[in-house]
Amino acid sequence: MRTAAHRPRHPEADQAELAYRIGCDAAALRLECTYADAPEPICHELLPWFTTTERLLRGSTLPLDVLGGLADEWRRRRSPYFSDDDWAEVHLVPPFDRPPPSLWWRLCRGREPVPPRSTGRAIAE
Repeated sequence: MRTAAHRPRHPEADQAELAYRIGCDAAALRLECTYADAPEPICHELLPWFTTTERLLRGSTLPLDVLGGLADEWRRRRSPYFSDDDWAEVHLVPPFDRPPPSLWWRLCRGREPVPPRSTGRAIAE
């Protein structure tokens, strides 16, 4: 089982972030199916669902209620195989205004979403 102790709890996530998180889980499952003796449901049911859902999320913009349904299904499907439930506990929000990823970002971070643009407002303490 995969764990991630240093990841934030309950972050806000838009469609790009949700696609990234599901894609990370799919990559871990792909490795298990390739190099480990993974149970059949992982390779024949769970991995194809993760891959298809990630592809759907990387396409056109979906409404928040559809994203919520996909996130709920993702949590339900991943819970028996992953121990880091915090990774899947996201608060869905409308799309962030993100700049396009630079070549440097893609080389260093892969498909990780670029941070949102700053609004220019100072944070009051």
